[in-house]
Amino acid sequence: MDAGNLIGDVIRAARDFHSRKLWERFTNNDCFAVRLPGCEETLLASVMGDGGEQYGLMLFRGPHAVDSFAALADPNGPGDDAAEGMDMLSFRMETFGEIDLKIQDFYRQEGVHPKFDEEVPDFLVKPANRQPRLPNREDLTLLLHVIRAAVVADRRKLLKPAELDDAEGICVLSVEGDPARPDVSVTRESPPPSRSQSHEFAASDVDLSGLPRLDGTWWVATPSVPIGIDGDDRSLQMLLAVDRTSGRVVQAKPFFAGEIGEAAEALVEAFGRPMPGSPGGVPDKIIFSNRKLCDAMAAALQREAVACTYEARIPELQEIMADFLDHVRTSTPMAGSLSEEVDAGDIPTADDLIGWKEVDRSLTKRFADFLRDEDRLWSSRAVKRYFGDDDLDYYLDEYQQLGVIAAYATWGVVAYRATRNSKTQAEKMLAQGLPEAEAMLLRARMEGYPSIYRVARHDAREGTVDLEDVLLGGDITVYDQLLSENIDNNVFLVFRAFAAGKFHLIDASGPPLSFGMVAEAVEFLQDLGLDLTPEALASKAHLFGRLWDWSDQWQADRPLPVLCNMDGDNMVFHTASFSVADEANAREALSRRKDIEFDEYSDEFVWMRAAGKAAETLGGPVLLGRIEFIADELLLTTNSAPRFDEAHTWLAKLPGVTFCGVETRSVEEALKDRRPDETISPPEPVEFAPEMAAGFQEMIDRQYTNWIDTPLPVLDGKTPRQACRTAAGRREVTTLIRTIPDPTGNASVTVPRAAMLQKLGLEAPPQASRIPASRSPEGNCEPEPPVRSPLQADARIGRNDPCPCHSGKKYKKCCGG
Repeated sequence: MDAGNLIGDVIRAARDFHSRKLWERFTNNDCFAVRLPGCEETLLASVMGDGGEQYGLMLFRGPHAVDSFAALADPNGPGDDAAEGMDMLSFRMETFGEIDLKIQDFYRQEGVHPKFDEEVPDFLVKPANRQPRLPNREDLTLLLHVIRAAVVADRRKLLKPAELDDAEGICVLSVEGDPARPDVSVTRESPPPSRSQSHEFAASDVDLSGLPRLDGTWWVATPSVPIGIDGDDRSLQMLLAVDRTSGRVVQAKPFFAGEIGEAAEALVEAFGRPMPGSPGGVPDKIIFSNRKLCDAMAAALQREAVACTYEARIPELQEIMADFLDHVRTSTPMAGSLSEEVDAGDIPTADDLIGWKEVDRSLTKRFADFLRDEDRLWSSRAVKRYFGDDDLDYYLDEYQQLGVIAAYATWGVVAYRATRNSKTQAEKMLAQGLPEAEAMLLRARMEGYPSIYRVARHDAREGTVDLEDVLLGGDITVYDQLLSENIDNNVFLVFRAFAAGKFHLIDASGPPLSFGMVAEAVEFLQDLGLDLTPEALASKAHLFGRLWDWSDQWQADRPLPVLCNMDGDNMVFHTASFSVADEANAREALSRRKDIEFDEYSDEFVWMRAAGKAAETLGGPVLLGRIEFIADELLLTTNSAPRFDEAHTWLAKLPGVTFCGVETRSVEEALKDRRPDETISPPEPVEFAPEMAAGFQEMIDRQYTNWIDTPLPVLDGKTPRQACRTAAGRREVTTLIRTIPDPTGNASVTVPRAAMLQKLGLEAPPQASRIPASRSPEGNCEPEPPVRSPLQADARIGRNDPCPCHSGKKYKKCCGG
């Protein structure tokens, strides 16, 4: 199994595990054990999610697995030593956009590109006394086997929750056979014994006599420190001693995790050689949050009559520790951070995409700072000019997830003038001086303009999105990893494109638009006075801000579509429960029905219909519902009221089966609460064979060539060719053609937009790009690819000139008639 298949299998298994909602039966104090072939140690597993904090699975490995889980299940939490000493492998389900950036990059390197809101496993690998790391192949294989074993055991209703001290023991899953379809046997046994060492470091030879006695109490903690040493994966902890009365830190010294001797030496040092400003001596009482350190120091402290106690959690100390560690984070270089960050003053080479992205992030931060710190964009005049009214808080809250903050900040910097003759913030920034690389990107933005683009293609592996300009024509490739992973073809985006080296980057300038919205959006912009020229788009960029409210109103005014199943019934999801007196008899009765098939792997009965109109349309049996047994209940799921009524009638006649109740959910509610395995991205389009693709393309070309002379209701019954006889008609037809979506499922077959526009005289042959490339002192910026430019819609054509639609007739005898 290659790495790509392995990570894909882990994702599917994790979603399957998550869909079973084990946290509804397992508390955070429950566990089960797993024995895998070839693995000497028994693993201890805990289901996460009982508290609603995380949903996933935690595995404890190594000789201290039982102790680690027991410490974690302690109501007071684990002490500092137990937390750092855990050997743990876990995953929790989280949306891709919310997981750590390192895990996101891990997925991409494995060739997996989830969407931003798609739920995936967020991995944590924490070896004992070592820094957290990314999972390796061995970790993923182990996790996959455990997840599959747990799902199989639960489907067979053998996985029971139990605490470590349960009188009957905990469930122990013994796994054999094919890892893809494991054979799992389950027994109830006492937890595997811990192999903790019988002796630990003891500072019995420490002599504290002769040191002054202090009237007071110290807190002593050993928090983990977010610092690493290059080439050494050991974790670091901090011996932190704090005077309880004053809150003064009397000792702060790092040591390698697990090295209790080093921690004890640091504490003894605090007694004799304290930090500057702290009195030397031994306090009357010390409260430790590290049990091993407390045990190690107990004998020496008791000889001096010092009270020595252990508390897993010292609430009063938490804030002091957090403040101190924040100071450590901000004042100490972090392990794993970029050692060679791009200097904003350096100009990246033309082909250095990462360098230009870093420069762009730095410049974008300036935009955000300007929005946050300056009053100019919070004024009623600025807000009303961009949005159409002055309720800024509403827009920033309502459309935050759609990028409105970045769009407004960019417009405010690049285009807004407080008065007719005042300078824009961008002009002021350039005059005051910027690092040259940032100045280049700022000028590129100022030279650009917002427009509406159609997503023609996207490649998540390359991080590219091909866009076609709906308003002015032409196409461009932009580099945006997140966008490429979270976009679909034939979606329309309102962006400002600008050059960075030989690449193009984008800024949001308005909300995303669906196919049905674009023509009306263009009409809306034109009604506001927007001319479709580069100069007008740049000078009236604020009009694109009006699309935020317009798009919301457009959707509010449209009736919700009514979704139906294959039988034509309105889709309403039904989940019905039936009590079962004898499960074996009920299963036998179901298996005798001809319209029921049994899915052995999922342990479900599938209700099918092989005849009827729906089956004829589908070309095979239609799935009507699913039936499964959980505990002493039978659960039926269907997607319409008629199907539920039909199934209810015959299910209630089965021996020992009694109807209990039914819950219904609308499609909208079901989508909000959909199973994680239903959020998987659709597969990549499968390319046709060249000869098949060529034939399909010819068919599409013929269809849209005929479309030019087809009367259309949207054009008041005129054909596109007839509508092009007026300037307004030409603009409308141009928008229609540019917004026609490509056939789904195959990126190589496209609508012949350029040919259609050229046949109607609406677009000239390809010319050079209108988006200027950024200037580079090395002079190594590659030329931009050619981009189509439109003909002016109302260009002067002589009556006796050849018609620009290429019909071969004179203009007066054709489109000019």
